Amino acid sequence: MKKLLAANAFVLNILLVVLAAALFPELGSSNSPLPIKALKFAGVFLIFFNQGVLLPGEELRQGFLEVKLHALIQGTTYLFFPLLVFLMLTLSSSFFTQPDLRMGFFYLAFLPTTVSSAVALTSVAGGNVSGALFNCTLSSIAGVFFVPLLCIFFLEQGGADSQMDALAILTNVSITLLLPLGLGQLARSSLKGIFGSHKKGINHFNNGVILFIIWTAFCQSFLRNVWDQVSGWELGLCALSAFLLLSLASAWTWKLSAKLQLSTPSRITALFCGSQKTIAMGLPLSAMIFSGAAGQSVELSLLVIPLMIYHPMQLILAGWLMPRLQALSSQPSPESQP
Repeated sequence: MKKLLAANAFVLNILLVVLAAALFPELGSSNSPLPIKALKFAGVFLIFFNQGVLLPGEELRQGFLEVKLHALIQGTTYLFFPLLVFLMLTLSSSFFTQPDLRMGFFYLAFLPTTVSSAVALTSVAGGNVSGALFNCTLSSIAGVFFVPLLCIFFLEQGGADSQMDALAILTNVSITLLLPLGLGQLARSSLKGIFGSHKKGINHFNNGVILFIIWTAFCQSFLRNVWDQVSGWELGLCALSAFLLLSLASAWTWKLSAKLQLSTPSRITALFCGSQKTIAMGLPLSAMIFSGAAGQSVELSLLVIPLMIYHPMQLILAGWLMPRLQALSSQPSPESQP
């Protein structure tokens, strides 16, 4: 029993923070006595600072050269996923009658991969961190342009405001990712010995930041009554659809990475970066794109439900896979599979 609990500790922690968010959602709101925004920024900043200290510069440069890994992740994010959602909604058109939910799944498909959690999960699982950093950065940069353009195409909106907000989001991504990574690299010569001897504690800290992000996201969803906007049947159908999308995207990246003969660390990177979608960028972008859409009546709380379901689901799956991937990455043979 202890082994079972230890193997799934991250999943249990996710369930606990969701329960805490349901019981005390005000603590995670903008009116909270806690400095939520500052804590979230500091946590994400420190994750990437830690990665900068622990990541050898040569390994980061080597990550730029892994063309097959980058093509798999970006192709899955911006080609395979939208096609999969289009096929799913076409086959289930008689069930998904709520137009905002349908658009919500398209919006989910357009989003880039996660930033902080994908890199942190890759690091903890023993994956290719340099490849994850490169692809999260590339996906985020592409996403701030692709997501508004794709949504504008579907809703026939104007694009002037989108460009301004996209620039602001890109700037924020650069500050929270590239700046701390660079500072960590500069401090590597002085701190690598200390950080190297405390990797376990750093991993615990990274996990704590991820749990904090999940908690704040759920606090906001409970305060906004997102889960009361749809019937139990529609919510169940959304959950089932999100589970199928996550399962298919995960299986696609894992199996195709083997076909491409990627190393085990790079396969772990492809698994996390290719199948995950960002809520940190997704929610701000949704407010920017769909608020006051010309000629459209889009209920934002309904549109983000697929994302709100998919995001914790992907982290729960990651938590379940974590000990298995850690064991796999520690094996000498890169061809082994979980």
